[in-house]
Amino acid sequence: MMASSQLHGLNRGRHSPEWTAEMRDRQARGKDPTKEEEQPEPSKTKDSDALQIGGRHYEESHLEKERKGEALSVLDNPEALLAHAQASGDSVTGQRVRWLRQLCGYDEDRDRQPIHPMRSTKGQQYAGDRGGR
Repeated sequence: MMASSQLHGLNRGRHSPEWTAEMRDRQARGKDPTKEEEQPEPSKTKDSDALQIGGRHYEESHLEKERKGEALSVLDNPEALLAHAQASGDSVTGQRVRWLRQLCGYDEDRDRQPIHPMRSTKGQQYAGDRGGR
């Protein structure tokens, strides 16, 4: 008990006895509570800071918002997901992937085309062999 009261007694002189709300706020945000806060420069606004983080600003069109909303509603409703799977003759997992791609914006035509198109090696190999003889 005595050791703890001695430690508290030693630390009393280091800090100011009066902590203001501003000092507590600065400390909670990880800043030095004893240092006065610098005023932000007028040229830096909240809008310019938001654009600097990502580097570019992108607004979704109304069509994109509707497509994402549709995908979200289908993914949120298991019956609708099952109905879409049955209507398209696909599995529920396949439809879930389709709707997730639409929700994330990866469902456009350029994303559907494979990078390396699959080819039938047997058909091309035999056709090439016959033509060369």
